[in-house]
Amino acid sequence: KSGMTRKTGSKYLKLGKSPDELRQPHTWRTRPDPFAYVADDIDEILKDIPELESLMLFMRLQEKYPGKFNDGQRRTLERRVKEWKMEKGKAEILSIPQSHLPGKLMELDWTCMNELMITINEVHFKHLLCHTILTYSNWEWAEISFSESFQSLEKGFQSAVYRLGAVPEILQTDNSSTATHQVEKGKKARDFNRQYKTFLDHYGVTPRSINVNSPDENGDIESANGHLKRRINQYLLLRGSRDFSSIDEYRTFLNDILLKGNKNKAAKVKEELQVMRELPEVRLPEYIEDHVPVSTFGTIRVKKMTYSVPSRLKGHKIRIRIYEDKIELVSGTKCIVTIPRKPGTGYCIDYRHVIETFRRKPGAFANCRYKDQLFPSEIFSKTYEQFKNQFSERFADREYIEILYLAFTHGEDKVSGILSGLIDEKERFTMETVKQKLDIPMPVPKINRSKPSLRAYNALISFVRRAICLLIH
Repeated sequence: KSGMTRKTGSKYLKLGKSPDELRQPHTWRTRPDPFAYVADDIDEILKDIPELESLMLFMRLQEKYPGKFNDGQRRTLERRVKEWKMEKGKAEILSIPQSHLPGKLMELDWTCMNELMITINEVHFKHLLCHTILTYSNWEWAEISFSESFQSLEKGFQSAVYRLGAVPEILQTDNSSTATHQVEKGKKARDFNRQYKTFLDHYGVTPRSINVNSPDENGDIESANGHLKRRINQYLLLRGSRDFSSIDEYRTFLNDILLKGNKNKAAKVKEELQVMRELPEVRLPEYIEDHVPVSTFGTIRVKKMTYSVPSRLKGHKIRIRIYEDKIELVSGTKCIVTIPRKPGTGYCIDYRHVIETFRRKPGAFANCRYKDQLFPSEIFSKTYEQFKNQFSERFADREYIEILYLAFTHGEDKVSGILSGLIDEKERFTMETVKQKLDIPMPVPKINRSKPSLRAYNALISFVRRAICLLIH
């Protein structure tokens, strides 16, 4: 039953040692070491540049000693470098296991979702997730975001704690400028922004940040970011499509994934809730208020971005509410206009706000600074290009402006569908062609009917009578 012969067993019993104790270590080589004569070079290079990878070291040796080393010997060098690093390599910074207390700590971070190639109506939906996690139970929540702004943090944190029904003792973030100032001269740490501290004071939460350039201190959320994205990707694979009809549909999909994941953590979440603080009675608004003037161009400037507004507001100073994903124009207590908010810099122009002006000033279209914003979709861009190929630039501009006006008055989707069909037919068309497709009745010319002069009529009759008499006689 031992798997050895009686003779072999007797030998081990006589010696009083096991087979492992008698086995001699393998200290000899089965073939010559091709790198033996350059061992000093290898040691010197690795001492000077310990981060150098085996592949780069191998290429360096091939350059220094032409024809001495072939590609098949690279694995031998890799083993040699590995042994060197284990024996003589520099000390590494270790991860330190942490004990987490229930209800104590929530971590918050943003993670980029662009690599998952999620689309809304077949257009790549570039976005982030503002991700929060309780470090004891690993309960998590996430909100769609477009930048690492204060409004995004505010929305992400409040969504999490109101979903949870309680608040943690500490909220930990990295050194994002959303929560902290730049390090002042003579100071080692970054102070928290007043706005951020005021926000957390409302919830009785203590702010905490990790040390600069120390992402491992935010290890729980950093790890959770990767796990969440992998899980979302798996659900997308099962779904069979990465396209959603709207952001709301995508948000519902995301929330379902988070709810399913949190079900398995119910027992530990219950422990956390027993020691966590209650929510305050009032939820803070997730916007910043400001007053901005409307320029003569019918635009407002918000956070380095220029937005168009209805032309009727030109010259007024209006109150705005800046949310993470939208801007509201307010009159009194009533929101009169809502504009989608865009990250970055530049222009965000709604053609419906400016189309009446362009109809009166079509010559301004050619050199307009925000001309590229006046193409609601690719089909409108193709239409304009076709007009430029068919007509003079001036006439093409006029025709395209009228097409935009039809989109404004009869619906963008309807006009877009007609344009798509006309372009597919590869025939010349004009704004009038689109009008006919929309079944717009042709205007009836107005006829001015003036009252006839009886005196002139009588004079005409007298003239005819005299003419007849002359012909008879």
